[in-house]
Amino acid sequence: MTGFLAALSGKLAERWLTLLLGPSVLLMSVTAAGVTLGHRQWYDTGLLLDRLDRLSAQPALRNTGTLVLVLAGLLAVSAGLGLAAGALGAVVERAWLATRPRRLAARRRRRWDTARQRFEHALVAAARAEHTPEADATAARARELNARRNRISLAPPTHPFWLGDRIAAVDTRVWASYRLDLTSAWPRLWLTLPEDVRAEIGTARGRLAAACRLVAWALGYLAVGVVWWPAAVVGVVTAGTAWWRARAAGVAFAELTESAVDLHGRALAEALGIPCAGPLTEDVGAEITTLLRKRA
Repeated sequence: MTGFLAALSGKLAERWLTLLLGPSVLLMSVTAAGVTLGHRQWYDTGLLLDRLDRLSAQPALRNTGTLVLVLAGLLAVSAGLGLAAGALGAVVERAWLATRPRRLAARRRRRWDTARQRFEHALVAAARAEHTPEADATAARARELNARRNRISLAPPTHPFWLGDRIAAVDTRVWASYRLDLTSAWPRLWLTLPEDVRAEIGTARGRLAAACRLVAWALGYLAVGVVWWPAAVVGVVTAGTAWWRARAAGVAFAELTESAVDLHGRALAEALGIPCAGPLTEDVGAEITTLLRKRA
């Protein structure tokens, strides 16, 4: 029990130090500087240093008990900001992965349908131009249009945001290739995956969550920008960084998930007692789906 409590206290201390020394303190510092300087004196570092000198010269701060209370208050505020950022980051993630508003999803679907039609027309033109001098040009055009369609979505869009469609495309592609319902199969597949594979997928998932939390910090800087405009600039840059990281993490998470099905789907079938002599097929995938859905 003593060892357990020591390990637990160490983890709690590490968590609190992360919240204290991480982005929470940085946001608190920017807020204090912004409130002190304002818009008109946004660059006056001399004024900021003067205020710090006055604050440090306060007799109350020379009292050990008062100083401990101030530090404890800063620690509590910092931890609260960290928890709030985590909660807001979860809301941002749910919004990015949501299927509403339907109007935005429908607009993305129209763009995708237009790109798909152009690609299909290019495929027909490439087939007709085969063995002609224009064959290479028409084939290159078809590849370009295919890439343009895939940049919108790898599957017919059903979400208002690109990130939601990129992750949802895994379910669509797995169903189209193997007739495997990934929603039902994933918990069982996860139990059959090697530890290193699960670690890779977990890391990618953690990066996606961290990118969503970064959006929450960006909103904090934008709020401070109301009283000190340089903070708004920091907020815009932070939001752009979060958006780029979320896309990269979403792609990594989706590709690793789909790869896990491709490489370990046979192990799942064998673990369920379904014969699978070679690669996973539609027949085997359909049988797995029927079994895991409990005929529902």
